This record gives sequence, C-alpha cells and structure tokens, in this order.
Amino acid sequence: MGSLEIRLQEVASCQRFLITRDEVNDLGGGQHIIDSRVERGLWRRIHPGVYQVDRRPLDREAKLLAAVLACGPDALVSHRAALVLWALDGLRSAPLELTVPYDSRPIPRGIIVHRTRRSQEPDEVLGIPVTSVERTLLSCSAQLPAIVVGKALDSAIRKGLTDVDRCYDTLVAKGGRGVEGTRRFRGALLERILETATGSGAEFELLYHMQMALLPRPELQHELFINGERRVPDFYWPDRGKAVEVDGVDAHASAERLDDDLVRQNALMDLGIELRRFSARRVRREPEKVVAEIRKFLEP
Repeated sequence: MGSLEIRLQEVASCQRFLITRDEVNDLGGGQHIIDSRVERGLWRRIHPGVYQVDRRPLDREAKLLAAVLACGPDALVSHRAALVLWALDGLRSAPLELTVPYDSRPIPRGIIVHRTRRSQEPDEVLGIPVTSVERTLLSCSAQLPAIVVGKALDSAIRKGLTDVDRCYDTLVAKGGRGVEGTRRFRGALLERILETATGSGAEFELLYHMQMALLPRPELQHELFINGERRVPDFYWPDRGKAVEVDGVDAHASAERLDDDLVRQNALMDLGIELRRFSARRVRREPEKVVAEIRKFLEP
C-alpha cells in the first residue's frame, strides 16, 4: 500500500494534485481505493472520474486541467479560456471552455464544449493542454468583437508567440467557408500586414478608435535618432511633425522613469515635433474624447 501511495502522489503532483480513475486503475489501485479516500475526506471528487488528492482550493489552472482530464484524451482548453490561459490582451476571465473530438465521452456540467471532427494541433501552457495560439485566435474570432480579436492578436505578436505568416497558415488550413470567425480573423490579420505590432493593449485600442474615426493613419514605433540615441514615439505623423504617446498606469512609477519620459519628450520637441500624451486609463474610459482631441491636434 505504501508503494501504491507513492505512485499515486507522484502522478497527482505532476498535474496539480489531480488524478483520474483510469490512472488509479493503471497504478494497481481500484474503485475501492477511490471510494475509501473520498468517504474519509482525503480526496475530493471534482468531475466524474477526476479527483483532487488534497483539500486546497482549486485555482483557475487546476480547474482547467480537471476539465481536460474529465473530457478524455485529446481534449484541449480552447476559445476564450485558451485566450486567457495564453495571457493575451482582451480578456481577463473566461468560462471553462474546451474543444474535444466529436465522439468524445459525455461532458461534465459547468464546461462549455465544442466538438470537432477536425484534427487539432495541441500545445501546452503551464502543463495544461491547449489549442495553439493561432487556433485560439481563429476560434475566438467567432465569439469576440473585432477590437478584442485585434488586441489579442497584437499582444501575441508582441510577445513573440506567433507572427502573421503562422496565423495565415492556420487561417488557410483551418478557416474558410463554414468556419465561424474566418472573416473577422482575416480582417485582423490584414491590419497587421503593413504595420508593426503596437507597444501595448491601450495603444492598440487607441489605434482602433482612430481608424474607426477615419483619422490619418500614423506610423507605428517609428525610429528617430536624436544625438545618436534612438527615440520611438507610439504614433507619429511625419508629414505633420506630430506624435502621440500612451502612458500606462505605471508610466511614472519611479523618478528615474519620469526623468526618462521627460528627456524623450524634450528630445522630440527639439526636433520640432509636437507631442500629445494620454493615459491608458483615459484611452479606455473616454476613447471618443481622446480621438476628438487628436483630430483637433492633427489639424494644420
């Protein structure tokens, strides 16, 4: 029994202290082992056939893994849950959402499931099976507004998790007629072809709202060299000699950071570039007012 206990703990410790009925059986245990431990309060039943071997509260990652284990082989965290698991911009929380083979076992309560006959290319985040970044973006394009899809794509590129070519390969292979989200994902990719990924989610939001308002298109992350030093304004209109910057909530978290920002601002002004700055908080709360101010700022 001691040897069995060691093997059970070894398996469970590798998957957030979760274990399945099949794994218990494979290790030489049986249903009586499970029933005994559940009755004594040592184990907790999370889903049919899935058990937690201690009593600690389940965090979100453990809940996702428990759902995957309950849904059987080849189940993957997908759609909105995958977007959050990949830590892409756009969403901070999402329901438990999985993609499973069409003939997969019955699905436990509390889990949103998408059944598919298509092959899935699994990836892994924090030890949890998940759809690839590219497939996640395509799937979410059927559920989320264009601005959220764009933010998520932008952050995926910025973090080095994917690039436009890989996304297009997925669109060609997995998208197309009858696949929801194809058109929206294609549109988001087209926006990326001729521009560099923005520096933050707030920058993407501002870019989106400026495009919707038909403002002149800025250059993104345009490099300027001043006294041999590289300066990169967030948005730059070289024909107007004007630039806009978006400051995050931690933009002036230190005196050194404030000094750097002021030096950069003064350097741009020395070149004759007019500059306007907006906080990320204001961009998110008052996008129409910010865009109106930029429109006026850009007037000759």
